[in-house]
Amino acid sequence: MSLPPKRQRSRRLRKKMRIDEFQELGFEYEVTLDKPLPDDEQEAIVEKFLLELIMPRNLVLGGWVREGFVTAFPRGSTTEEDRTAVQEWLQQNVKGATVNVGPLQDAWYVVD
Repeated sequence: MSLPPKRQRSRRLRKKMRIDEFQELGFEYEVTLDKPLPDDEQEAIVEKFLLELIMPRNLVLGGWVREGFVTAFPRGSTTEEDRTAVQEWLQQNVKGATVNVGPLQDAWYVVD
């Protein structure tokens, strides 16, 4: 979904649409594995990731071991500290992998 065209909207509508002062930010991550991991090992990593980092920081994850999108739960934005924590956790816990964490971006609209 692309960003709606700019025009005057009520505060209630801006909040509902999550735009302007109500914009919510998240970030993508990508993990390049040196060798394929068995499904059960990937599942164990994701479960540990959720329990140790995502849930304690009130974040939500859409994705799996190799790629995903992280945003705040239930509403709000992720922070630079969240980005750093995700990158460090993945580097420490997914052995033999290259981790790339993208910049903060709009979690609801694709901005060209």
